[in-house]
Amino acid sequence: MLVVSINILDKYTDDYNRIELYDDEKISLVSSIQNINDISKTYTDFSQTFTVPASDKNNKIFRHWYENSLDNSFDTLVKSDAYIEIDTIFFRQGKIQLESCNIKDGRPTDYSITFIGALGSLKDKFAGLFLKDLDSTYYDLQYTGTVVKDKAIQTDESADIMFPLISSNRYWNYGDGGNDDISLETKPIVFTELFPAIRLSAVLDMIVRDTKWDINFTGSFLTDERFTSAYLYLKNADTFTPIKQKLKINYTTESATNETGFDMDLANDKLLINSIPSQIVVGSTTYNFTQRNGIARITPTTSGVEIILSVYKNGLPFLDFTRTSSAGVPTSFAGINILNVNASSDYYEFYVQTSVPLTFTSSFIAQADYQTLPSGFTISRIYTASGTSQTMPTYFLPIYAYFPEIKIEDFFSGLLKMFNLTCYSTDGINYSIEQLESYYADGDTLEITKYIQSDNENLNRVKSYKKINFEYQKSESLVNVAFNSLNGVEYGWLLYNTNNDGDEYTIKLPFEDLNFNNLQDLLQVGYCLKTDFQKYIPKPIILYDYNPYDTTYLTGIVYYFNNGIATSPQNTYKAFGQEFNNGSNTFSLNFNEQQSTLTNEIISKGLYDQYYSAYFSNIFNFKARLIKVSAILPTSLLTSLKLNDSLIIKGKKYIINTYTTDLTTGEVQFELLTDTRLW
Repeated sequence: MLVVSINILDKYTDDYNRIELYDDEKISLVSSIQNINDISKTYTDFSQTFTVPASDKNNKIFRHWYENSLDNSFDTLVKSDAYIEIDTIFFRQGKIQLESCNIKDGRPTDYSITFIGALGSLKDKFAGLFLKDLDSTYYDLQYTGTVVKDKAIQTDESADIMFPLISSNRYWNYGDGGNDDISLETKPIVFTELFPAIRLSAVLDMIVRDTKWDINFTGSFLTDERFTSAYLYLKNADTFTPIKQKLKINYTTESATNETGFDMDLANDKLLINSIPSQIVVGSTTYNFTQRNGIARITPTTSGVEIILSVYKNGLPFLDFTRTSSAGVPTSFAGINILNVNASSDYYEFYVQTSVPLTFTSSFIAQADYQTLPSGFTISRIYTASGTSQTMPTYFLPIYAYFPEIKIEDFFSGLLKMFNLTCYSTDGINYSIEQLESYYADGDTLEITKYIQSDNENLNRVKSYKKINFEYQKSESLVNVAFNSLNGVEYGWLLYNTNNDGDEYTIKLPFEDLNFNNLQDLLQVGYCLKTDFQKYIPKPIILYDYNPYDTTYLTGIVYYFNNGIATSPQNTYKAFGQEFNNGSNTFSLNFNEQQSTLTNEIISKGLYDQYYSAYFSNIFNFKARLIKVSAILPTSLLTSLKLNDSLIIKGKKYIINTYTTDLTTGEVQFELLTDTRLW
């Protein structure tokens, strides 16, 4: 018998506690990384639910969960970190879910718990959040026409943020003389028409940088040029709208009296509200406080600019006012009105927001009014705060605000399916991401014939499919619709006929595959436009930068581009689409073999060829078998066995499809797949 220990983290003390187990309780752990019965999914370790005694120690560990009146009870809404040891040797890291507790004669008798491997906890960490919930600060940038032009047509190298030539506004064409003819100086591509795109690797980096998850991604595929050259198109609206950056008003001087109660914290630009007397005496006359209020003013240097003044109260949005500027004329905004005489502990901050750069000076003018009774004569005490000249910054590009509407877990699983990747972790923090064939190639080869329990083997045929469909989300782009109409299949899809019996199986990505149009066979552009030329918001689109190691792509023709300041002729651009060339080979994001819209060449190195072909060749080999055998493995082998290890049994080589370990006896039930690969 093996000595098994299951240790669970107490979130209140941050200590691991060992759970007491029944001596005769069977604990089985199922392990699988890629099951051929569901070839599009990545799996992880999980156990069958088992019971542990409601001993005094376990009651303490589970904090008497059966009593729901306790305030610091064990939390079943969130799985708890845990790890398993066998004969004091580390075996698995994961999570424990408390399922239930049985009560007999008013006392707890046992708890039912489930152990889930580290990969299963990754989905829990993402907790249903969307890409737009990520902190993109590291990748945010200022937005100007010059920046867009540099990252669209004149960049010296590929950056994490680029601007592909994809129109969501007009059907760009070349040479027809119409309103959308970009060969005309009067009809240029305008920088505001372009949405940005971000490297897929940068999106994963955002997840890693988010400290609330405490995870890290590793793996050679993450630095593979076939991955680093891929981008996520950032379009979640019909029209691109840059974010107007807010600028906090900087007050540098003040002139105050104690009878106003206004005081500017000049170091932090916070208007503080202080107590004032309820009465003041001037000469022989007593005046009673009636009210106090203040007005913010902006004096701009430019006319016709819409100015938004935002007032924040105690750090939260309070009031917004909008005015149109007149050069050199103070523009007044309604301010704050405070009726009481006592300090309210409130503070106010003022921010300016404009649609274009603007230079201005500022002031805050306030007064407290006192009145005599019964005559009603009023005197006022005046307070002023002034600021020196400030200039609004340019537009700001917070990347998170442009992410397409997709959950992080769906985006992540989509990448695993797209490139046939596997993801695994031994500690719940460091997750290795590898292409499946590379993952198997890196495993060890183990001879286990002597550990097999008997000569009895159960041989099964490998489940076959008559057709495997590799699909993207259906695109509404007019170019994609035309392609489907002409070819009878969606662009980039592969309907793979295996010539076998069985059902159909579909691997469907959550992404859209945008077909491009090559103007004059010299300038490749895309359209997020329907067949009626109406804008649409696509599903998340994955793109390739065609030449990430070159500067820009020569067109051989001249088109015009406007950067917001001037229109100028261009003969280069950064070519985006579904292919990328590393100088030796061209790779495609299409599943099937497809003619390049950029070079007109047939691109054979698509997603199926690169990431699925070898795997399916092994599965659908006529020699393929699924074999079920049992073994008793020594503790050293049981605790070091990896899912990418190849097993040799009686001279034949197998890869692990799945295996079930009885943690108490060490018996392992293997389901193995014959391996016909020549490594």
